[in-house]
Amino acid sequence: TTLARLMAESFDVFFVPLSAVTSGVKEIRQVAQEAKERLQESGQRTLLFLDEVHRFNKSQQDLLLPFVEDGTLTLIGATTENPSFEVNGALRSRMQLYVLKPLEAGDIRLLLERAMSHLEGFNNLIKLEPEALDNLVSWSDGDARRALNALEIATTYADDGVVLAEDVK
Repeated sequence: TTLARLMAESFDVFFVPLSAVTSGVKEIRQVAQEAKERLQESGQRTLLFLDEVHRFNKSQQDLLLPFVEDGTLTLIGATTENPSFEVNGALRSRMQLYVLKPLEAGDIRLLLERAMSHLEGFNNLIKLEPEALDNLVSWSDGDARRALNALEIATTYADDGVVLAEDVK
């Protein structure tokens, strides 16, 4: 979602986030209609971010095709499933596939260290004991958001601004 939002901002396109879990044909048609009107009136394109795209059945995925083909919508679909099996071939052939992989432990460590020293972050108000930092890095399992959330939680247990290893298990 964050990458899709950044793309929308970078390309100055209108951003529409939907989840295939809670959306269907009605919502897609509405978004497409609004996108056509927006394009005609202001020339602004629309980026549709469809989370859990694999949850749409074949006919729902087929509904997206004409809007993607004629440029009404730029589609970014996210899935935790293998798109080769869960996204129909016609739609998949009009998309590029990017696999997002977990961050390496060193990258998570650097992220946490920067967050702790960043002026708009923790501004050196907290220090992690080395073993506590190791525990947070391990626990995050390559997920930056999980690491930052854990750091924020760990600060509530900080004694005089120091997080001990036993605080982060």
